Amino acid sequence: MFDRLNQPISFRRRSESTDAEEATLPAAAAPAPDGPSDVEAPQAPAAPVVVPLGPATTRAPRSRRRTSSLVGLEIEPGQLVAVKAHVNGRVVIDRAVGTPIAPNLVRDGEVTDVDGLSSALADLFDGSGLDRRVRIGIANQRIVMRQIELPPILDPKELESAVRFQAQDEIPMPIESVVLDYHALGVTETAAGPRMRVLLVAARRDMVERVLLAARQAGLRPEGVDLAAFGMIRALRPLDVPDGERVLYLSIGGMTNLAIANGATCEFTRAITNGIDLIVSEVASRCGVPFADARRLIASVSGTTTGPRPLVSVADSDPAPVSAPTPEEPTENEANDAEHEEYARIALGDGVRRIAAEIRNSLDFHLGARGEGPVSRAILTGPALDLNGFDLALGREIGIPLVRGEVELASSAAGGHVPMSRLAVAAGLSVEEGPQ
Repeated sequence: MFDRLNQPISFRRRSESTDAEEATLPAAAAPAPDGPSDVEAPQAPAAPVVVPLGPATTRAPRSRRRTSSLVGLEIEPGQLVAVKAHVNGRVVIDRAVGTPIAPNLVRDGEVTDVDGLSSALADLFDGSGLDRRVRIGIANQRIVMRQIELPPILDPKELESAVRFQAQDEIPMPIESVVLDYHALGVTETAAGPRMRVLLVAARRDMVERVLLAARQAGLRPEGVDLAAFGMIRALRPLDVPDGERVLYLSIGGMTNLAIANGATCEFTRAITNGIDLIVSEVASRCGVPFADARRLIASVSGTTTGPRPLVSVADSDPAPVSAPTPEEPTENEANDAEHEEYARIALGDGVRRIAAEIRNSLDFHLGARGEGPVSRAILTGPALDLNGFDLALGREIGIPLVRGEVELASSAAGGHVPMSRLAVAAGLSVEEGPQ
């Protein structure tokens, strides 16, 4: 969404003449080194700033421009993925690189260590062969998306003024501390007459500036900031969905990124802090093992959550005391391994249920708030796909048919060493439009 970022923070593409006439926003203030803060930046504008969003999921095809060659960059807790992709009936990956990152660099989708992330980004792009012009995907709880209704307004300046005015009632954040963008979805007939539907997005300015600072310090040239949810929809939208049918998109890794779309139009998105990393952290703490070992332990027991054994709760799963070993009994190390595996299996089952409960709450909220039709299917991507049986267990818990969402590779080497499960969002961020 937030596009053309060589100078200002931005979301949406505009015409070249409009870009030339725009006044550049103030330079981003250097963030405090101790992580995100709700304190307003000293240079925050006195009024909400409407800035251009990146390629929306709702845009009609436009002429090819320089930004069509951007690299999509997903910055998520625990991982970085950069992808150059194109569209040929489907989103196809030309080149990809990725790397795990320390858990303290990005927390709940927000950059907490600018210098550490900058170093990781520099290492990722050095020798990658990828262009350094990037479109960055963001997902966290300091981003708000709303659909609002206005009287039909044809004049762009009048529409912008109307959006500014109504945004003050729609955004649950200090309006002077956010950057805004909007996109008109079209005019619809209502009981009150024709109304223009407008997609409104707001993000905390300090959060966006922190991401941009880390990228620029790494030698990257951010030319767009987009919602990661929009990239996910562009990459994974099935072309056989009838008009009016709603699809649930899920990217589950360090956190859970959820989106509901009607065709290419995103109607609802939410970032949920529950994800695979929370499950791994619980196992690491309970079993007294490093985070990386806990992740391997979770992977080793995945699949057993869909087997015939009941999924009990961690609260009901205190391990029985281990008796003194005899020559016929397991050694102490073997008993500990078995205990750790059992706890990991239980924690994974509990984690699936927690994530499913958050998803169901989001679905209920969307249905209740908008009165739209129910979701007919769900598409899952992200590191959760690497856990055997996770998709089956989650689909059973949310009660919606769930399929694996993956993109295509232009060649066997295009994905590099990045698992296929982790490529979709960054690929969607790379392209201007999804398949039509």
